[in-house]
Amino acid sequence: MRRLNELPDVIARSAEMLEPHHMPHFAYEVARELQRFYEACRVISSEPADAELTKARLLLVDAARIVLEGTLNIMGMNAPERM
Repeated sequence: MRRLNELPDVIARSAEMLEPHHMPHFAYEVARELQRFYEACRVISSEPADAELTKARLLLVDAARIVLEGTLNIMGMNAPERM
């Protein structure tokens, strides 16, 4: 999930170099990392001791949603509301 903060750089590179293919590639990489994270980590835990961890993981998933939605919007696409 380290790629989330790269969005401004990807936008700048795409615009400066007139190479829009960086945008869908970035979206794919973020989606792939999110899927790996979701597969490897239990995002929502029912254990009270894990409340802070659950909160942090939900925030991370929401950050990925925001980045993916923004990337899709830049490419002229709409993100689904639910999956």
